[in-house]
Amino acid sequence: MVASDSGERGPLDLVTMALRSAWIDSPGGIALLPVRPPYHLYRTLGCGQAFRWRINVAGATGVFRGKPVRLSQTSDGIACEGLTDESALHDLRHYLGLDEPLESIEGVLRQDPVLERVLPATSGLALLHQEPWECLISFIISAFNNIPKIELSLHRLGRQFGEQVDEGVWAFPSPDQLAGASLRDLRRCALGYRGPYVREVSRRVVSGDLDLQAVERAEYPAARRILLALPGVGEKVADCVLLFAHAKGEAFPVDVWVKRAVERWYFGGRRKTERQIREFAHQRFGPLAGYAQQHLFHAIRRRRKGE
Repeated sequence: MVASDSGERGPLDLVTMALRSAWIDSPGGIALLPVRPPYHLYRTLGCGQAFRWRINVAGATGVFRGKPVRLSQTSDGIACEGLTDESALHDLRHYLGLDEPLESIEGVLRQDPVLERVLPATSGLALLHQEPWECLISFIISAFNNIPKIELSLHRLGRQFGEQVDEGVWAFPSPDQLAGASLRDLRRCALGYRGPYVREVSRRVVSGDLDLQAVERAEYPAARRILLALPGVGEKVADCVLLFAHAKGEAFPVDVWVKRAVERWYFGGRRKTERQIREFAHQRFGPLAGYAQQHLFHAIRRRRKGE
C-alpha cells in the first residue's frame, strides 16, 4: 500500500492528511478515499443528482474523467477501482463531496423539526460537484421525464455521439459533438421534443454565446437568469444545475416530490405554488436550502416506496 498525497501544499495535521490522501493498492489498482462520517455514498449517488451511475449490491459504476470506475463504500472509506491517477482521484474526491462538513451541516438542519425527524433515514447525503456541461444537458433532458427514460436517453446519447471508453461504456459527448448533430440522430436518443434544445444549447456553448464559467462566477440570482434564458431550461432545471454543478447552496429545486413533501410536512397539506415553496425554503434554510431539498426529496420518495 502506498499513500498518494492530495497535492495540497503547506503544513497539514495528521487527521487532515489522512482524510485528504488516497491510499492505492498498486497490484490491484484500487484506491481508497478516506471519508468522515456520516458520508453515505449510495444515498449521495442515488438521490437524483446524477443519472449515469448504476448502483447495485456490488457498488456504483459509472464514468469519471473518461474512464469507467467502480465505487464502493467500506468501513475504511470509498474504494475506487479503475482510477489511480493522483489528479483524477483528487477530482473524484471533490466531485463526490467527500470533504463537505456533513456533521456540521446536519447539526444545523436538525434545528428544523421536520428535518430532525427525517435525517435518521437520510443522513450522509452530500451535494455532488458535477461537471457543468454534462449536468446542464442531463437536466434539460430530465424536464417532464422519469428516471428510467432519462437514463436511457443519456446512454443512447453517449453511444451515438461520445467516445467509447470500455465495452458498453461511453464518455459524455462534448458540446462540439452535439452541436453538429442532426435532429434525426438526436431523436434516436429518445429525446423527443428536447432534441432541438440540446442542439441549440450545444451550439451556444461552441459559439461562446453561453459561457459556463460565467455561470460559475456569478451570484445565484444572476447565474439563474443566465440559465433561464436558455431553451429547455425552466426554474427547476436551472436550480438543479446551479445546485449540483455550480455549488449555489441556496438553490432549492422544486419538483413534484419536493412540492408534496413541503406541502404535507410544513403546510398541513395546503397547496402552495412552486414560487411560494422556493421563497419559503430560502427564508427558512438560507445557504443550506439545497441540502434541505435533498433530504426532503430522499425522505418523501422512501416513504412512497415503503422503505
